[in-house]
This record gives sequence, structure tokens and C-alpha cells, in this order.
Amino acid sequence: MTTIAPLAPAPPTAEDPSLGTVGTLRAAVLVLSRRLRHQVGAQAAATGGVDAEVSSTEVAVLARIRRCAPVTPSDLARAEHLRPPSMTAILERLAQLDLVRREPHPHDGRRVLVSLTPEGLAFLERTREVRTRWLAGQFDQLDAADQAALTAAAGALARLAELP
Repeated sequence: MTTIAPLAPAPPTAEDPSLGTVGTLRAAVLVLSRRLRHQVGAQAAATGGVDAEVSSTEVAVLARIRRCAPVTPSDLARAEHLRPPSMTAILERLAQLDLVRREPHPHDGRRVLVSLTPEGLAFLERTREVRTRWLAGQFDQLDAADQAALTAAAGALARLAELP
């Protein structure tokens, strides 16, 4: 059986000593993101239905709608760093799956507001529970010092994720 080496901290450079930290953080975030997506994908494959049809980008858009609803498609595109035509296509697909609804903007007839349907909210709760359960299991395998370090860093990581 082959053993996979853990992610090693990237060495700092003379020009910027923080790059070692940033490189290690980047690698860890990418691996965790991929593994979290895999958990949702595995759950979706087991249960079928709409869960198996929603991409990770679409899940991110649904989560943003949950936090910001009601929200315009242009505000969603800006918040998710997507082009407006891409967001329009995503919202069309999510509407076809009955996960979001579009309603006329109360003050501007040219615009619409997007919010989750009950089905969209239930989908998000299912996927969040699967990812949270998996990540909690991983967290529990760390020693107390690593758990404390991650606990201390959680707020900063959340702020980093929200930067434009």
C-alpha cells in the first residue's frame, strides 16, 4: 500500500517570506475544497435526484442567495466573481431544477430579485450537513494544538474568502 506524503509547508522566498505560508494555505484550501466537493458528490450519487445534478459553482450561488436574498442577478454575479451572462445561465438552470425563484423587483420593473425555493433551501441544508459532518470528522482527528490553531484562524479565513 502506498503512503501519500502530507502537504509540506512551502519554503519562503527571499523576496517575500510570507509566500511560504500563502503557498501552504493555497494548497490546503484546494485539497479541502476538492475533498468537500467529493463528499457532496458521493452523497448525491447515493441519493440521486436533483442533488446529483448541481455543480459546485451552482451550490456556491445557492449559498450566496441564502445569505443575501432577495438579491439581483447582477449583485450575485459581482459577489461570486462571475460574468453576468454566466450568472444568468446558472440561475436559469437552478430555476429549472426548482431551487430558485425570480420575482419582479418592487421598485424597478427592468430587474428581478432571486431567492431560494423551499426545495433550494432543503438542498442547501442537505449538502451543508454532509460537508460539515465530514469536516468535523477530519477536525476531530487533529491534535489539540492544530484544533486550537484552526479555531483561532477560522474568522480570518472567512474574511479572506469574502475579499473581492
